[in-house]
Amino acid sequence: MKFCKVADIIDYQHPDFEAAEALLALEDRNRKTWEYLQVYTGLQQLGLLNGESIALGLGVGTESLIYAFTNVCQKVVATDLYKSQNWSTAALSTDAVYEANPFPYQRDRLVVQHMDMTQVEYPDASFDFVWSCCSIEHVNNFQELHKVFQEIHRVLKPGGIAALTTEYNPTQQHSYEPNMLFTDQHWLDRWMTGADPLIRGLDLLDSIDYTASPSPENAPEPLRAPRHAIALYSRDIVITSIAFFLRKQGEFSQPYHEQWLPVAVQQYLAGCDRQIARDFQGAELLLSPLSKDLLLSPRLRVAACHRLTVALKEQGKDQEIVAVLKDLIPACQQTQDPNHLLPLAHQCKRVGLWEEAKLLYEQVEELAGCADNQVVRSFMGQADYFVHQGDQHTALTLLDKAASLPFIEHSKEKPHLYFRRASYLQRLRQFEEAIDTYSLAKTMTGDTDFQEKCNLRIAKCQQELKPPPPKPPVERRNKLKAIGSLLRGLFNR
Repeated sequence: MKFCKVADIIDYQHPDFEAAEALLALEDRNRKTWEYLQVYTGLQQLGLLNGESIALGLGVGTESLIYAFTNVCQKVVATDLYKSQNWSTAALSTDAVYEANPFPYQRDRLVVQHMDMTQVEYPDASFDFVWSCCSIEHVNNFQELHKVFQEIHRVLKPGGIAALTTEYNPTQQHSYEPNMLFTDQHWLDRWMTGADPLIRGLDLLDSIDYTASPSPENAPEPLRAPRHAIALYSRDIVITSIAFFLRKQGEFSQPYHEQWLPVAVQQYLAGCDRQIARDFQGAELLLSPLSKDLLLSPRLRVAACHRLTVALKEQGKDQEIVAVLKDLIPACQQTQDPNHLLPLAHQCKRVGLWEEAKLLYEQVEELAGCADNQVVRSFMGQADYFVHQGDQHTALTLLDKAASLPFIEHSKEKPHLYFRRASYLQRLRQFEEAIDTYSLAKTMTGDTDFQEKCNLRIAKCQQELKPPPPKPPVERRNKLKAIGSLLRGLFNR
């Protein structure tokens, strides 16, 4: 088989893929399942699934490879940032991972640990192979990514194998963001395949095959489409998956440097690092020049402006944010990255630039690289614009349109969408329908704080529905008035 290659739907026709697909209990055929099958079949062909290997998984969540490897390895160590608030695939506790198996496995051979892949807590030369599927790119910066490779090299036995997959961007536009350092041709040339690679001591088993068959099933699909795609439009690029198998050969001697990156990208990522470290003034100093550089590509300028507005907000500099946003709108029209455009729309709304906000929300709605939740948020943002204009009816129409989207049932934004709809009905004094909608929103999530918020709104609506206390009869009112007048007269004496 070809070890180092991009994902291809035709690979599923290979008998080894078909056998592994049944073994791993995989039902869908998409780029993620391709990664699991490529790793399993590759390690199988290399003779490492022999019942004797000691394996380490990095960022593995609860993927089926964990359990499958216990049946063909002596020991399997599964690691991730378990109990994560940011990654749903690692949201479980380490104890819960033992119970998440989709098929029978050798529990006594499995060790599950909370562990940062940049600091592997095992001695040198501990493992026969290391595997990781679409996790290594989810670190803050390239220095940390280099550290991941250094740690993989350190804990592998001499001649050991690293079977890695990651998201691959085949376009000519770099997509390097904190926690989403997408691999591309430029990255691979500088890190692995060039004359002076940053990765030393880990050699590719074969040359990388960047081609995929012309099958229609390999064509990219919108990010909001059902997850059966080999390639997807994501942000303003295309992503697919790529696998590379590396063998430990020699010393890991190359220190990290950033000369391989374009200067403006270096400065942008340095600004992001400052922001992550909560050094907002330092982030502003690095990002502000990029936000004003009209010679910079619009996509990088918009990204820098997004990060800059976050740094300014943290410093309470709303007037500066307004100035940045007003200058930025023309560049926004030349970009298609919802990960920057949507937060900028929120910032426009927050500082009162309603027309600019509406323009950006409408732009985001149409983007092929827009995720399900981002589409829903764009509708809610447009609805807020019309509420600001005093037009709750148009706002409700937009929310109803969002509620009819084909993917809404799986969107995390669904309860928030219904909560927003209920709040508009409450403004229109349609309290009974508002109560019903708040109640419905409450059933869509297990978030107790959100449910309590719904309960408070329901109580307010119910209070509005209560009839006013009855007025006393006219005769009694007259008597009370007379008594009041008499008492006031006596008091005045």
